[in-house]
Order: sequence, then C-alpha cells, then structure tokens
Amino acid sequence: MQNHDMIPNLLNQLEAAVGEGQGDAAQRLSETAFDVLLKSAYAQVRGRASTAVMRNLLTLEIEIGGENGDFREFDAGRMLDLLVRGDVIRHLQTPSAPRSMLSAALDLKKVAAWLADANEPDPMRRRPGLRFLHAWMRLFAEETGLIALEPDRPQQRSAFSVAVAAVVEKPQSAPQTITDPVTGMSFVWVPGGSFSMGDTFGQGVEDETPVHEVSLSPFYMAVFPVTQQQWCRLMPNNPSAFVADDHPVEQVTLADVTTFLEKLNAAVEGGQRFDLPSEAQWEYAARSGGLDELYAGGPDPEAVAWFEADQIGRTAAVGGKAPNGLGLYDMSGNVWEWCRDLYHPEAYRQHAKVDPVCIRGDADRVIRGGSWHLDAWSARCSRRFRFDPQLYGPALGFRVVMRAS
Repeated sequence: MQNHDMIPNLLNQLEAAVGEGQGDAAQRLSETAFDVLLKSAYAQVRGRASTAVMRNLLTLEIEIGGENGDFREFDAGRMLDLLVRGDVIRHLQTPSAPRSMLSAALDLKKVAAWLADANEPDPMRRRPGLRFLHAWMRLFAEETGLIALEPDRPQQRSAFSVAVAAVVEKPQSAPQTITDPVTGMSFVWVPGGSFSMGDTFGQGVEDETPVHEVSLSPFYMAVFPVTQQQWCRLMPNNPSAFVADDHPVEQVTLADVTTFLEKLNAAVEGGQRFDLPSEAQWEYAARSGGLDELYAGGPDPEAVAWFEADQIGRTAAVGGKAPNGLGLYDMSGNVWEWCRDLYHPEAYRQHAKVDPVCIRGDADRVIRGGSWHLDAWSARCSRRFRFDPQLYGPALGFRVVMRAS
C-alpha cells in the first residue's frame, strides 16, 4: 500500500480506536501513524530539494544510518534526528498557504514526547492525549499535502481538533495588506522567521556564501518597486529614462532615495517608519518568506521576472509577471533595488544572527534583484551586487519597507 493510501487509513483507524476506547490499539496506531508521517514528510522534501539541501540531507542520512543507511528503515528516534537536524519542516509546502503553517509552531521532539506521555496505563487519562495526537496528525497530514483536505464535518470533528487548528495557524495581529495614504503604495505583512540566507542552489559567486542562518523580525514590504506616479507625489521631478506612471522610477541615486524617504516619514502620521530593506529582509521576502526559491516566486524566471530574454529594451509596468508566495511583484528583474547595507564581500561571515545589517564596508551599497537588460542569472534571489551610491542608471530603482509603531 502506498503512503498516500496508508496515511488516511491509519488516521481513520486511529479515530475509530480512540472513539471506542481501545487504548492499546490506539496507542499502537498512533506510533505507526507518527512514523509514517515523518518518513512521508521527509520523502516529500527530499524529492524536490535543491542541490545544496539534498547534499546536506544525504550527509546526515549517512551520519545517522551508516554508509548504506536508508531513511525508510530508520526507527522513529533516528527519523526525528534526521528531520530536526536537516531543518526539514521549514522546507515543507502546504496546499492552503505559500509557507507551512506548522513551521513556526512545530517541535517534533515535543510531539514525540506527547506520544510517549499518551502511553498512560489509566485509560481515562490516556484517551485525551490520544485524541489530541489524532487531531494533530490529521492536521499535519492535511497541511503538508500528504492527504487531501476534507470538507469540514463538524459532527465528525471534535472541538479540540478545531482548537488545535486555530493554535497551529500562526496568529497575525497585523493587517495583511495596508496602503500608505500619501503615495498610494501598498504593503504586505512579512511574518518574521528564520531562513538559510545565501546561495543555497550552488549557482552563485563567492560573496553569496557561506549560506548561514538568519532570523528576522516581522515587517511590511511594498508590493511593487516605487513607481513614477508614487515618486512624483513627493518629489518635484521625475528622473526616469523610461517615463510612465506605472513603471518603476529609475535613475535615482541613494541621496535621491533618502530624500524621498525623509519626506514620506514626515508626511505619514501614526508612528510608522519607512526605510530601504536590509539585504536580509530583501532576500527573505523575495524567497516568499525564506523558502528555497531560485527566483522570487519559483524556478521559472520567465514567469516571474522581466529580464533580457523578454527583449523589451526598457523597464516594464509593475505587476506584469506572477507574484511570489507573499504577493510581492518584480523582485526578480525589471529594476535593481537599493538596499540599506554597505557592500562587503565577507558580509555573510560577519552577519548578526538576528536582523543583520552590514554597516562596515566600503562606500558602495548593495543592490538586489537584477534588471530588464541582464540575464536570468542576475535575477536570482541570492544575487548581490555593489553600486556607487552617487551613481544612477535606467535599470536601478528601489522598494520600501515599513515598520509599524
């Protein structure tokens, strides 16, 4: 029997055993189902992993299981070790969200501890734990795409199962999308989190390494690069070479951008603070919240990026290609975007682990994203480039982040 058939059957059997008070049978089914879920989730990630991620996983498999180790033969303890050390949960996709709703709340070792605690001799004390494990495992299987989502059937789902779903969905106290009333820029909420920053695909250059773990606080990011229409609501002149209201503003020096931001911060009431993104914020947002994406939205540059293959010979109107998983457009291609960091070739060896910004380097600033006149390689999410802050060009614009008060 294939796992996609086995998992719903196991969960249905577990639900029936719990409902009928068959504690020993329910305990055995819980252990079996948990083991199958771990291996299925791992196989799902392993099957679509990038070269860099796959190399790390294979190294861990050999380290944990020996030269001929096969993860399908691992016991639950070794599978837990493999999933935790390989940070596998972060790479899971879900059918209902661009990023796993479990990734921020899930600690597999704690779930294994729950499973052990559910092996309680008193049947009255054992049953609530088994009901919880069943609800958690069904939710995990649905949210990771291991089983199909079922229509809500309240009469067949306990109130506790519904409560588990509400807890695992990361609460969002902030609005998902807001609009700045002065310029009309729309911003999306970017939840904080951790990700592996840098060239995870092994296609870049030395200053995109080493790949390193970075944690970011939540922030808002503009849906599009700043357009000429938005620029002109605060600035007296449009410097762009390719004039059109809905195209990115370009030919802006860092001093021009700083003036725009100062005016925006002065004009907007309520305590919000507008700034350029750090390059860590930029890459995290471009990769749909830290997913292992080559381009901002997926593996196909033609779907998400304006670059030389489009042969347009100029900038494009914003929003003309597909967005990434956060609803951000044009982060790959169209125009390069100024970042807050000073450029340093060894920045990734010096980054703070939380909210890093490089403030030591030469006078050049980091720009990100590639442009309409360069190849797809330059539009990769991990591509870093240096640029003199006093210069400008028809392929260089910017995007704004906002910190709520």
